[in-house]
Amino acid sequence: MIANVSAHRRANAFAQALEEQSERGPAAEQPEGPASAPAAAETEQAHLLALTSGLGALPKPELDPEVKVVQRAQLVAAFEAMLQEGTAAGEATEPAVPEQRSRRAKGAHRATPLGRLRPRTRLAKGLTAGGLSVGVAAGALGGVAAASSDALPGDSLYGLKRGIEDVKLGLADGNDERGRVYLDHASTRLSEARRLMERGRSGPLDHESLGEIRRALSGMRHDASEGHRLLREAYKRHPDSLGPMQALSSFSQSHRDAWGALRDQLPVQLGDVSEQVSSVFDAIDEDV
Repeated sequence: MIANVSAHRRANAFAQALEEQSERGPAAEQPEGPASAPAAAETEQAHLLALTSGLGALPKPELDPEVKVVQRAQLVAAFEAMLQEGTAAGEATEPAVPEQRSRRAKGAHRATPLGRLRPRTRLAKGLTAGGLSVGVAAGALGGVAAASSDALPGDSLYGLKRGIEDVKLGLADGNDERGRVYLDHASTRLSEARRLMERGRSGPLDHESLGEIRRALSGMRHDASEGHRLLREAYKRHPDSLGPMQALSSFSQSHRDAWGALRDQLPVQLGDVSEQVSSVFDAIDEDV
């Protein structure tokens, strides 16, 4: 307990010295000289202040614009999911804590119903401001997120589209649900590869177009493989439930024909990734 109090006092003293140094400016320096025993703490504090000044002089990191857009989309999706969960919980359950009875404060009879909704504490005010900020961000990004659903590899909104998919995957619970989300992503990658091939109908595909189609097919192979693995593990864990195998069967039957038609149109440069995707379908059919 004494050690905790001492550490707390030292932290407060360092914070106060840091504020004083910022007020004096960077020109202020600590005097040099041999440190006596009573001044050992001050010497350590001087080293920490010098380290803080050095860190403050470093250039500030800059966040990539695409990463910023993806993180905003993740925040919006997580906030929407939190609101949905909170609404569902509020409709399904009653408050667990009974209402507390307290004496009416002086002047409380003059409070209006709208005034009762005003945040009183600093925490409540911060949460209210944060909720309003997220609400504004959600309204601003709602249309952008909807538009990104049709984005293809190479488009400006494709990073936002993949970020939203990552959020959905992170919110999935259990191997069964995660496996189904992966299969949905594999279906999206197949659609992207087909649309990219349709772009090249006017002429031969260039190197950049071939790279985008390869990335889409590689993503489909990865997502389909992960979905297959997770749903197979879910079925092994609960053999009495046929839901995971039914999801795999539905995915294979729904996309086999589309994949066969697309595979016949692929150029020879994509033969390796084409074989990999076909092997995933074969593995799913074998398990089913």
